[in-house]
Amino acid sequence: MSYCCPADPEKKKEWEEKMIQEIDFLDNDIKKASEIFSALGHPIRLKIAYFLSQREHCVCELIFKLNERQNLVSHHLAILKKCGIIEAYNSSKWRFYRLNPEFAGVLKTISQVQNKKSE
Repeated sequence: MSYCCPADPEKKKEWEEKMIQEIDFLDNDIKKASEIFSALGHPIRLKIAYFLSQREHCVCELIFKLNERQNLVSHHLAILKKCGIIEAYNSSKWRFYRLNPEFAGVLKTISQVQNKKSE
């Protein structure tokens, strides 16, 4: 019995509808995953994510640690925030950033893969 490309017109229509649903679902997931990988694919953004995985930081701390201009750091923070990788909040006159807890596992996995490659 073949489940692929059914010849019966009714079964073929059901099969095609199922395939379209799977494609639509996959396309949405792939688009979001691609945005996340793209955001983490830049060395500065990956460093920011790593720093924020350790603890919350204000912008001035990130500028100091990255040794980059404020406008460049803010640009990268905006990209990470847009993808949902980081969150921001204000405390008094300072703006703080933290890693979205859902992404802590992603960074941990990256570290584990790197550690295995160096063994």
